[in-house]
Amino acid sequence: MRRIERTTSCWSRWIGGLANGAISALASVAHRVGAPTLVGVPVSAAILTRVVAVRPEQSLDEVAQLFVSGRHDVLPVVDRGQPVAVLTRQDVAAGLERVGPHAPVAAVPLHHVVTVMPGEPVSHVLERLHQRPDAVAVVVDRGGPVGVVTEETLIAYIDQATRTAV
Repeated sequence: MRRIERTTSCWSRWIGGLANGAISALASVAHRVGAPTLVGVPVSAAILTRVVAVRPEQSLDEVAQLFVSGRHDVLPVVDRGQPVAVLTRQDVAAGLERVGPHAPVAAVPLHHVVTVMPGEPVSHVLERLHQRPDAVAVVVDRGGPVGVVTEETLIAYIDQATRTAV
C-alpha cells in the first residue's frame, strides 16, 4: 500500500511541477514577445471542439454511441442545467462491462468537475485543476457546457503557444 501511495505522490509532484513549469513558460513567452496579456489568455482559446452533454439518467449504450460517432474523449454530465461530473470513454467501457448497456450514466464512477467561464484565464484554470488532479474543467457559457479541458490539454496548449511565439 505504501508503494502505491509513494508512486501516486511522485506522479502528483511531477504533474504539479509540469503545471507550474507551463505557467512559468507562458509568462516568460508573454514577456519576451511584449504581450503581457498572453498570461490572461482565456480558457476558451484552448477548447479544441464543442461538446455534447449527457444526462445522469441516459443509458450507457446511448452515451457509447456518442463516443463512437463523435470526436470526443470526455463528455460533461449535466443535471438540471448544471455540470455535475465528467464521463470518459474508459468510464463508459468499464460501465458497459460491469453494469451493462441499459444502466444509467449515474451507475458508473464519474470524474469531478471544475466549472469555468470562457473568459477565465488559462493560468487560473490550470491552477484550479492542479488543486483537484482528479477533475476536468467544463467551460460553461450561456447556461450550458461549450467545452471541456483537462490539465494535460492546457499544458499542451501552453507548450504550443510557447513554440509558436518564440
